[in-house]
Amino acid sequence: MAKQRKNKVRWQAVVLLIAIGLVALYAGARVVYGRLGAPVTVAQDTTVTVPAGSSTVEIADQLAEAGLIRDARFFRSYAKDSGIDSQLKAGVYQFEAGQWSVKEIGELMTSGGNVETDVSITVPEGLKVSQIARIFADAGVADYDAFLDYCENGAFPYDYLPQPGAVPEPGNRLEGFLFPDTYKIDPAWTEQQIVDMLLSQFDKTWEENQFQARAEEMGKSVYDIVIMASLVEKEAVIESDRALIAGVFYNRLARGMSLQSCATIQFLYDEPKPQLLNSDLTVESPYNTYKYSGLPPAPIASPGLASLQAALYPEDSEYLYFRARTDGSHRFSVTLEEHNNKQPGDQ
Repeated sequence: MAKQRKNKVRWQAVVLLIAIGLVALYAGARVVYGRLGAPVTVAQDTTVTVPAGSSTVEIADQLAEAGLIRDARFFRSYAKDSGIDSQLKAGVYQFEAGQWSVKEIGELMTSGGNVETDVSITVPEGLKVSQIARIFADAGVADYDAFLDYCENGAFPYDYLPQPGAVPEPGNRLEGFLFPDTYKIDPAWTEQQIVDMLLSQFDKTWEENQFQARAEEMGKSVYDIVIMASLVEKEAVIESDRALIAGVFYNRLARGMSLQSCATIQFLYDEPKPQLLNSDLTVESPYNTYKYSGLPPAPIASPGLASLQAALYPEDSEYLYFRARTDGSHRFSVTLEEHNNKQPGDQ
């Protein structure tokens, strides 16, 4: 019996020692945990850029390297325990100078970034698809060739667009439909996303202004209206001339006259000529409205809202001709004789 009591005491002592050890270990772990999880004081504003596809391990390493957390392994453990490890997002994060807790950092890292990275890009009225592609390429948010290729060969949900290869050179399938506006572009976007946004803006503008009903009233297709609007965009300089110019073109079409628009000749050149020669007016191209009657086979530029409105609501007149003045306005005439009678200020 005495021996059994000694063994019992011995085991109780062992258990007590183990318990004391566990308590000490737990206390030590709490100390370490508290130290590693203590807020960090950031001396100055610090920016961290997390690339797309970054893992929790990579994000934790970035934060540790930037001095925002004390230990990468601790942050990984915290992210897993708190359930945010699958919610950490790529983006640009700015941490202002001051104290940051692990919890605050973790919550911010699930937001997708707190720094504006979008690029503001303006597409002016009257540009060709190739010129628009160059704007985005020069801004560093698109590849020029990939942009043009998608414009020509992409799959788009708009039945008014021609099929790939249907537009004669030098035109592009989306000529006239990349709507002029100012856009916020995420540098991470693809060429497809950029083009889709420009197309969507055209479609939205068309729908919101109820242009379809007016086009049907005129017996015109969306494509014909955009072609006419593109001519107006390239010919008009001042606002008050747009509807009159559209009216002149419609009058000439109604009489079977060729449009004789210099803008359709300029479309054939990479850079506009300061002055067209008589030889330019005889160049062989379906876009040459001096040689071929009717509308050109495709738009020659992207028209803005004002030119679309002019094409849909032309000003009624008897004019068949217009001549540019040096101030950018136009003089309108009913007869060829009046048109050829050059006045002061005419070009």
